[in-house]
Amino acid sequence: MSNAPFEPDPLMAEFAALKQRAEPPSDALLARVMADADAVQAQQVQSPLPEARGSALRRMIDVIGGWPSLAGMATAGIAGVWIGLTQPAALVQGSQVLLYGDANAALVDLDPGFGFSDLDGEL
Repeated sequence: MSNAPFEPDPLMAEFAALKQRAEPPSDALLARVMADADAVQAQQVQSPLPEARGSALRRMIDVIGGWPSLAGMATAGIAGVWIGLTQPAALVQGSQVLLYGDANAALVDLDPGFGFSDLDGEL
């Protein structure tokens, strides 16, 4: 290992020198670039938006992502209804911990006299 002072990389020194003498682009170059851009832009064909075809239901299905997205939403909805109706024990216990801080706390029934039999006309 030598005790020589640090010597900068010659390539980095060359880059630094080039940065010092950077020249702005000439007007001729800028004119050629703009002419080329105008030519490319003129070649681009602007097509009108396609007409909306199909029923309103079909367009709505297309907006949400097509049939795969609709199937996913239906599956999530059915799973939510199922979980809401069956209320698994782990879900009930977890909600008791979240709401009351105690897994042994009983949930409060706001209307103990109401039951599903009331919906059948048996009052």
